[in-house]
Amino acid sequence: MKLYVVRHGETASNVSGVVSGRSEEGLTEKGIMQAEILNQKIADTKFDAVFVSPMRRTLQTAEIIVPEYDYVVDERISERDLGTLKGYTIDELWQMPLWNSLTEKRTKEGAETFAAGIERVQDFLSELKANYGERAVILLITHSFISRCIWKIANGIQDSADFFEFSHKNDEIKIYHI
Repeated sequence: MKLYVVRHGETASNVSGVVSGRSEEGLTEKGIMQAEILNQKIADTKFDAVFVSPMRRTLQTAEIIVPEYDYVVDERISERDLGTLKGYTIDELWQMPLWNSLTEKRTKEGAETFAAGIERVQDFLSELKANYGERAVILLITHSFISRCIWKIANGIQDSADFFEFSHKNDEIKIYHI
């Protein structure tokens, strides 16, 4: 299956470096422009299905980049649940115990770890394959956390230290063969 993964356009939290988690933050003007550019980049691509996180910023991105598609909103590709860790920068969070855990599902503050994210992404991908088949072309409009989980699955990453190598910018499309 060919999976196009788009991270939502820029938000104010992206600019400030504060992780927003499951907030209902919208796109900045730059984020809207990024989505308009993405619309042009994928204009000739035909998707068998489009799935979108339920967060406002991903829904706005979807409305701009694929207005002609009826998309499916799926909670399993929503942003990471931060528990009580709201208001931290990504650099601060990466230093917290269990933040990148591949074995524990929650930090002591209730934040979702990679183990939990990977589990829900694997469930989502298995369902996609079962419903659409191996030759499907699917678009996901989601978040860096979900894209990182997909990258881990697609590349067989075993060590959470490798997560530091991953980056998914707001104006970037990543393509995976799952």
